[in-house]
Amino acid sequence: MTGIQVIATALRLAQSGVGTLVVLRGPLGCGRTTVAQDAKRVAESLGIRVLRACGAWQERDFPFGVVHQLSGSAAGDLAEVLVAAGPVLVVVDDLQWADDESLRALARSTGLLDRTPVVLVVCVRDGEVGSGSALVDQVVRRADHVVALQRPFLTRDSKQKLVTCLRGQPYPVRSVLNAMAVLGDDSDDELIAPLAEVDEIGCTTALHAAERLGLVDRAPPRFVHHVVREAVEDTMAPADQARLQARAVRLLHDVGRPAEAVADRLLAITVAQGPWAVEVLRTAAASAVERGAPRAAVEYLRRALFEQPRAGWRRAALLVELADAERGADRAAAAVHLAVAAGMVTTTEERAAIAARFVPGALVEAPPAVRELVKGIGDVPGDLALRIEARAHYVDCMAPRRSARCVDRLGEGPDTSSTTSAGRELLAVQLHCATTAAKWRADDVAAAAQRLLADAPPRPDHVHTPIATLVTTLCAADSLDAVSAWLDNAVERAHATNAVAEQTLIEAEQVLVLLHRGRTAVARTLADDILATTGPIASEALVALASLACETQDEHLVGRLLPLLKERTTTPAPAVAHRMLCGAAAVAAADLRAGLAHFQDAGSHLEELGWRNPVLYPWRAEAARILWRLGDVTAARELAAHQHALAVAWGAPAGVGKALCHLGSMTEGDTGVALLRQAVRVLEGSANRFELARALWQLGTRTGDRESLDRSSAVAVECGESPLVAREEPAGRGDLTGAQHRVVELALAGRSNQEIADLMRVGVRVVEKHLTNAYRKLGVQGRNGLAAAFR
Repeated sequence: MTGIQVIATALRLAQSGVGTLVVLRGPLGCGRTTVAQDAKRVAESLGIRVLRACGAWQERDFPFGVVHQLSGSAAGDLAEVLVAAGPVLVVVDDLQWADDESLRALARSTGLLDRTPVVLVVCVRDGEVGSGSALVDQVVRRADHVVALQRPFLTRDSKQKLVTCLRGQPYPVRSVLNAMAVLGDDSDDELIAPLAEVDEIGCTTALHAAERLGLVDRAPPRFVHHVVREAVEDTMAPADQARLQARAVRLLHDVGRPAEAVADRLLAITVAQGPWAVEVLRTAAASAVERGAPRAAVEYLRRALFEQPRAGWRRAALLVELADAERGADRAAAAVHLAVAAGMVTTTEERAAIAARFVPGALVEAPPAVRELVKGIGDVPGDLALRIEARAHYVDCMAPRRSARCVDRLGEGPDTSSTTSAGRELLAVQLHCATTAAKWRADDVAAAAQRLLADAPPRPDHVHTPIATLVTTLCAADSLDAVSAWLDNAVERAHATNAVAEQTLIEAEQVLVLLHRGRTAVARTLADDILATTGPIASEALVALASLACETQDEHLVGRLLPLLKERTTTPAPAVAHRMLCGAAAVAAADLRAGLAHFQDAGSHLEELGWRNPVLYPWRAEAARILWRLGDVTAARELAAHQHALAVAWGAPAGVGKALCHLGSMTEGDTGVALLRQAVRVLEGSANRFELARALWQLGTRTGDRESLDRSSAVAVECGESPLVAREEPAGRGDLTGAQHRVVELALAGRSNQEIADLMRVGVRVVEKHLTNAYRKLGVQGRNGLAAAFR
């Protein structure tokens, strides 16, 4: 039976003259008071008088305190009062805190219950001081019924009651509970006792008392509810809590807990712990990097700097480790920390060793003082000198007014004699500089870059070194087989080592390779994955994605990249990419003149930088396309011819073939057809298969060659794309007749009305009629407006 059922039965027996002693006991908050209140209501409903009393911790030294509450007089005999009261319910709460005199009086009164109509209900809170005393036990042993109430479900409303209870506990219990609160999930008997500064027996006794109170479970020691832990923490003074936290951290370290577990606790402590903490934090940071958590490593190393405030080689070493952890997520901070570290060491060689760790891209974005630090390194031996030169050369190549001098130092061709990793870094930067400026021929650059790549292991951290520039170099040179396989290996290693930051950068390199292979659908999917990652994205990655967005005219991708690149326009490559994206966005919004202005602005900036590679920076082709749509055919052809000349000088098949295709589409007659045929021949030797599909489509629509059109579709599908005839059809095409479709396609391919008539074997007036009807259905003004109907 429940407690109230037992009491209700006892009350009915009392009406027949038989008394009963009922004991309600249980842990804190188990509902003893609630049962007593329910009993009072039952008694009143039966017309039985109710007397109540309550023991109090603060009043347990006052004699007859509980008796006085029941009888109104400390001198009165409790037994006489109960006999005279007739049927009565007597409730005594918190019996464990009753004074000794009252407990003796209650014990004596229990001998009268078998012949007195009294129901005596006493409530005992298990685990409290006094709950196991001899006098309390004397009363409990005489009970007719002992009802053990169960532990309740605690809520935040219980916290204040818990706090009051905790403050009344003896020192050992409070100390053990405080230790458990500080240790949290690390609580066990081995740690609790030394932290609480009690012996093993005292700890066991205190835990037993806390268990009886309903505050903890014993195996292993844990609070029964987070509200209990919060209540314990509320009873602790801040100074005591800080002291225990510091002692707990050292204790965990001394018993051999994992470095990261100790380091996490060190992060919450505001008082320096000394050299041992520095070593723990460094070990934890290395472990975090190994498991792919660079942000955790950064937190640990920043805390280690707090432990090592004095400038010197020890703090410099910590700054270098911090920069290594930061370079994947915050390259700017990493560069600054390396610069500060370099200022703390005493020898030129030590400064050079630190400077050689700079990520080249981060150096371009770093404050001028940081860049000058790298250039100001004096004479150093061997490989260090080459690594420093590689980074200084890269900064010059990326800077206006300096890139021209950088190109002048390159000589007539690449020096491929480098055999060390440092020499490969320098040659990689030289190749990159020559590529952006189109200084050397593409085939020479490709041959040298492939030899470098063959000697460089595909490690994920290559993205933080000059070796990463080989990817852009080989894309521009249209030599992609080796670098594609190399990046596949690198990203597999990044997955295996959980190198998350490096994985994102490698995937951006893969986007660039996929773009230059013509696999734009796969590249767009990968770009979306990159943009979905949390945390900042390096500028090099954003520039690669911007190239894809411009080439594919993907409005969604353009819209996502514009705000990200706008924040980086203080450095050259992101600034150019931002201008190109603005041009693409304007064209997509049908504001052709604004788009033209943006592309021309990008061209001016590229000229200032000396970056003339027609494959990496095809602004002339984009501007020519807009001029053609605006009807300025002469200016469009001039720009297209200039793009072609630059492509021929560079020599990459993809660049030459694309320029030929573009120029051929703007040239009428047999000359234009010859240019398109030449474009197909050149692109047969290119890695960019989709450019071949485009050239075949242009040739097929121009000449009416169904074989070229069919092959164009097959190559496009091979690239994972839709056939170009479907991709480039005008809006509203479904409203055109078959003849109108054909006329429009030939007109877009640059055919004159007479050429279209000859190909279709109809008169010129029939062609003109088809075009007029097509203009009306498409809502455009004349032949020059047809292109605006295409996406």
